[in-house]
Amino acid sequence: MDRYSADGNIVAALAEIKRSRRSALGLLGGGSIAGIAGLAGARTARAAGTTNIVSWAPSGQRWEFPQKGVYPLFEKKFPNIQVQIVAEPIADMLPKSAVALASKSNRYDVIHEDYNFVPQFIAQHALVPLDPYLDRDPAYKKDIFSDIPENVLDLYRDKPAAQGGKLYGLPPDSNAQLQYYRADVFEKAGIKPAVTWEEAIDNAKVLSNNGKNRNVGSTLKRGYWAAHVFITILRSYGGDWFDQMEPGGWHLRLDSEEGHKAFDILMRLKPYLEPISLNASDDEANTAMLNGTWVYAPVEWGGSTMNDPKFTKYSDVWKVDIVPKGTGPKARFAPHMGGLGLIMPVFSRHQEAAWEWIKFCCSGNKQDPAIGRAWVENTGQPARLSLLREYSNIRPYFAGLMASLPVAMRFLPIPESNALYVTVGIEVAAVVTGGKTPAQGLKDMQAEATRIMTMSGYYKT
Repeated sequence: MDRYSADGNIVAALAEIKRSRRSALGLLGGGSIAGIAGLAGARTARAAGTTNIVSWAPSGQRWEFPQKGVYPLFEKKFPNIQVQIVAEPIADMLPKSAVALASKSNRYDVIHEDYNFVPQFIAQHALVPLDPYLDRDPAYKKDIFSDIPENVLDLYRDKPAAQGGKLYGLPPDSNAQLQYYRADVFEKAGIKPAVTWEEAIDNAKVLSNNGKNRNVGSTLKRGYWAAHVFITILRSYGGDWFDQMEPGGWHLRLDSEEGHKAFDILMRLKPYLEPISLNASDDEANTAMLNGTWVYAPVEWGGSTMNDPKFTKYSDVWKVDIVPKGTGPKARFAPHMGGLGLIMPVFSRHQEAAWEWIKFCCSGNKQDPAIGRAWVENTGQPARLSLLREYSNIRPYFAGLMASLPVAMRFLPIPESNALYVTVGIEVAAVVTGGKTPAQGLKDMQAEATRIMTMSGYYKT
């Protein structure tokens, strides 16, 4: 758990931001036990037959806010289903959700979960398959399958649809790492978004005045987050985790030429990074971009608040492009594909009501145009292509997201994925902060990843 814990000052700041947002927006729900108890007590006076469910989400933009934005519409359609929306910072919520499902907790009926955790939960038999629910509503099923790309839905399957995979989650949310830049600052400096990592380093040098004014950032928090950045750069030079993803082909390629190139880029970029980058997850990164601390993030998950004047005075000038690629004959664009889907734990005591909430949050214009509009206006970024197209006028970065998704690469679709990312990210942080040389970091991450794969039965001992 401590691998996901942020610096105490950052945690306190984020907590204050979250309290301020809740106060300003007057939104329903919250993450505290006391708040949940108060809501539960207030609802005891409601009409008999009311079902109370708990929907657990990462706090802030893309997840908590859009859920709360569509909830009034849900209440009108389903007055006898009350939803308690529990929200926590994503860096805390993700590992806690793994603990909750491992302990078979029945507290949560719906979890807004990063797809990277789904293979682990499927292997634990902790999730309810959603195909039977979709089969009960053929029109909705057809609409979902025609509007959300198959490769995005595959993120929530036990194996690809082409191989007969079962669906264990529905995504109201899609994402990919993007190259975020302040158009006003770039224009003044006479530079353009980077195509290659070499150009990204040149941009960072210019923007930071050769390191005197550090205003470039990324999510390099020790563990899970730092691994995202490292693996993206490694892949952009043509590398990957393994030779191939099948029996007999699980040959780790971390300590490789591409791995050395990835560390070379990170170490050359480091002199221009704003210090909070070294302990930044999504929450810290988005805050730094919103308040103007960062003007450039060459590889960042970002979010819809960047183009929303309610959250930043720079909403008109934050633009996006595809994450830079490497150089050489194997170079490619290879941002990580992101997104959080709604999953239903088998331990939920209210699965029918939970399904209605999942279905509603993932609805499109054929169900009710107001739902998609509320999701976007409350800082969500849909997985439905129709909604991304329709609302690109108010969320300009949606166009960049659609351009990136076709080349984006998923996290490892195996139960050990999260453990492997944490392992790599620990070594990345050790190197970037000066605790190890790149060569030693690569050697150690290769050894620890090999140990994980061996213990999991991928290699014969």
